[in-house]
Amino acid sequence: MTSSSDRPKLKGVELVQDVSRLSSPVDGFLRRHRHRVKTTFDDGSRTETYLVDYADRVVERREAVVVVVYAKGPTPEETLLLLRSQLRYPVYVVEGRPCFLELIAGVLEHPESVAACVVRELAEEAGIDVDEGMVVPLGPAFYPLPAAFTERLHLAAVELPVETIRAVVGSSPDGDGSPFEEGAELIALTMGEALRIIDQGLEQPHRLDDAKTELGLRRLWARLG
Repeated sequence: MTSSSDRPKLKGVELVQDVSRLSSPVDGFLRRHRHRVKTTFDDGSRTETYLVDYADRVVERREAVVVVVYAKGPTPEETLLLLRSQLRYPVYVVEGRPCFLELIAGVLEHPESVAACVVRELAEEAGIDVDEGMVVPLGPAFYPLPAAFTERLHLAAVELPVETIRAVVGSSPDGDGSPFEEGAELIALTMGEALRIIDQGLEQPHRLDDAKTELGLRRLWARLG
């Protein structure tokens, strides 16, 4: 039986067919909406009519969670973080970079709570079992792309023993079973390493240019500090 650490890791993506022109804007996981609108003002006036495009998911799946998994160190800089390197296809389209490093994250399945979603995502994406009482909110929810996307993100933190994090580093858990999640790899960095990579724009040992990940780390840093 192949263990999660022995599975092949992500290398690239093969484009089979661009079906953009064959698909309706409201087909698939994401839906593009185009509205004709006017902006109204408190004096009763309005702008000219203009077009607005935005991307959406079904109402029951608009919310998502982002999880900072960590083991507290002797200092905030030495706190160990668990991150996931996985495919983000839009990044691949722009840069040809298949492996994108970020915090573990996932879509809420209504009426699932934030804590229940965190428990499920950690089991799927890290192979780690936790209970809802271990999930700590990290500030208010936020919109990562308010001009174009209806998604709202909830940040949470889960503290684990350092041995638990070390045990899964390098592994490739099953995820949700979709091909999109195959080949991912769990990676550990200290808080000091992660923030240096972000602040200095470093390429090695990994790039860290994900906005939600940076916000999650800085919120945890403020709490630890």
